[in-house]
Amino acid sequence: MSDDGKRSELVCVKVTERMALDLLRDATSDDRSVSDFMYRLLRLHLYGSISRHEFARQSTLSDKINHDG
Repeated sequence: MSDDGKRSELVCVKVTERMALDLLRDATSDDRSVSDFMYRLLRLHLYGSISRHEFARQSTLSDKINHDG
């Protein structure tokens, strides 16, 4: 059985210079490494709403912020 928590497999992809710059910009604006940003993009694409729910639990969503204090 594979361990979904362990990220040990290396997958390489070639992108255009523009894509690389855009990925870097988006990852930086999300305060993540490009590797982590790509992991999250791929996971979201592969697993859809399951992944969205997982990420929502790990981050603060604007509509879920507690303004009480």
